[in-house]
Amino acid sequence: MATDLENLQTRKSAILTELAAIDTNAAGGLPNSQAAGVDHQGYKAGLYAELKEINSQITAAEGPWQLDSQGFL
Repeated sequence: MATDLENLQTRKSAILTELAAIDTNAAGGLPNSQAAGVDHQGYKAGLYAELKEINSQITAAEGPWQLDSQGFL
């Protein structure tokens, strides 16, 4: 079973692949179409927003971690 970090890295890879595949004939590479109701630029912006969030989650999951404990005697 994959860890949360591995799942985040897998999703990051999938987003990067999707962004790399965008061209003038694919979703995200075309101008928005009011007639068809398609938001190509919003789709691409959504991928970038998700990538940004995943990068911050990966950074948090990788650490570094510092644990402090305090006790009373």
